[in-house]
Amino acid sequence: MQPRGDELTGWALLVPSVLLIGLLVYYPALVTLRDSLTGLNLRIPNSGSWVALGNYAQLLSTPEFWGVLGRSLLVVLFVLPAALAIGLGAALVLNQPFPGRGIVRTLAILPWMLPPLVNGFMWSWILNGDYGALNGLLYQLRFIGAYQHWLAHPAGQIFWVGVAQAWTRYPFSMVVLLAALQSIPDEIYDAARIDGSGPWQLFRAVTFPMLMPAFAVALTVEFIATFQIFDVIWSLTGGGAAGSVINPFTKTVMLYNYELVFRNLEIGLGSALAYLILIVSLGIGYIFVRNLYEKALA
Repeated sequence: MQPRGDELTGWALLVPSVLLIGLLVYYPALVTLRDSLTGLNLRIPNSGSWVALGNYAQLLSTPEFWGVLGRSLLVVLFVLPAALAIGLGAALVLNQPFPGRGIVRTLAILPWMLPPLVNGFMWSWILNGDYGALNGLLYQLRFIGAYQHWLAHPAGQIFWVGVAQAWTRYPFSMVVLLAALQSIPDEIYDAARIDGSGPWQLFRAVTFPMLMPAFAVALTVEFIATFQIFDVIWSLTGGGAAGSVINPFTKTVMLYNYELVFRNLEIGLGSALAYLILIVSLGIGYIFVRNLYEKALA
């Protein structure tokens, strides 16, 4: 049986995309998996001997790995509620008709459109202890009597990393939730109003339950993006110049991976860490989807 013309066209369009994805995504992933099972270190000649799961065992037995993992999860625990709450509030406001709504929507999505590196440098300027905009604003409003060095203390550094990341990521949640809000039929709200539901009852009984699938999507994507945060930390507190020490107080799993691969040239160990990051991201992402998305659609 000869293939039809539309089938040939479909294969002609599909094959280049599959080859490109395989070349740029799956082939590097397989090479990284292979390297994670070796002791490859570019500073040591002939170091690529087979170590099986030795790199994984070494990482899981080091306090530094658990320290950066805990720090990454701490940032996640701060950013996810903040980004989702701000995104939900913005989506509820932007779902209402008012003059200039299109312009406000564009401005609201702007932090997401900017590269994370730019957002990090912007926040480093805002938080500067000598001429930062935050100091200037609070001083003019008489909330502070002298300029503060907001990034001087370790606890403050990880807090402001969370603030900058929440600022960068909330527009994604806003877009996802706004699309879900616009898909809710008006007839459901009309029926609920006839039954005597007020604004809070409408939100609790209609809006929020119908947003749960969108919440699951936003929560999963935001978790992965925040757990793998790099640019914002690097530009805000990471210590950027080549050869400088990475800030230990804001070192997360991705900065630790960067240090292993590009500073220490421990390719095998860094590849194993990359797969551990992937396993954690997929595992927690699966839990979110299984417990929120599928239950909401059931």
